[in-house]
Amino acid sequence: MPRFNNETRKKRIKELMRMLEKGLEVAPRDFAIAVGKDFAKLNDKRWAEQKELRNIEVPSAVKEYEQMLQEAVMWHGKLDGYSGRNPKVGKVIVNRIKKADEIKNKTDGLFERAYEKLQEIISADKTLAVWFDRDIDFSFDSDISLDSDGMPRLITSKSANNLAQGRLQQLHGWKTKAQVKLDVMALALEELDKQERTAEEIEAELKQNQQQAEKLKGMLAKLKKQSE
Repeated sequence: MPRFNNETRKKRIKELMRMLEKGLEVAPRDFAIAVGKDFAKLNDKRWAEQKELRNIEVPSAVKEYEQMLQEAVMWHGKLDGYSGRNPKVGKVIVNRIKKADEIKNKTDGLFERAYEKLQEIISADKTLAVWFDRDIDFSFDSDISLDSDGMPRLITSKSANNLAQGRLQQLHGWKTKAQVKLDVMALALEELDKQERTAEEIEAELKQNQQQAEKLKGMLAKLKKQSE
């Protein structure tokens, strides 16, 4: 295990911070060695707190809407399998146009059901709008549309169509593992700076005491000479 003094430890911590800021991985062992045992424990504690913050319960009505939307999106994806001119799906010859129409009708119906569920949810409790990634507006010229891109997603959704990426983190104070480590390393650097300042202060005090002692010694020698 490498031995660190304050300067080399600070240098190593800053190197690891730059790695994290670039999105690179930092091995737990390298992190623990750099910041020391106490700060490694603090990091574990703070990450455990972050995991607790993520244990939020999505309201059942909102979950139901999400399941309905996921089914509609799944059927929408099946339409891609019937695009093109190949008359076969696997080993079965099908009428692609007819099948695509059937799937589209089913998909449209599923999106309509999800939209109606969304209206029902917001009508019953307007505060539930906070769970969605965009403003819930049912007027004619709203941004909501009955398709995969235009339907509201939950702010917890991992879909690329989630317009509120990061909003959940802001609302609940969520941080990534990298962000937690960066915070702890910043604290470790502050502590090292404080230790350095303390060492400098002690050295200055010792120097001042030495000067005073030499001055007193000179005064005593002068008094002794005068008394002779």
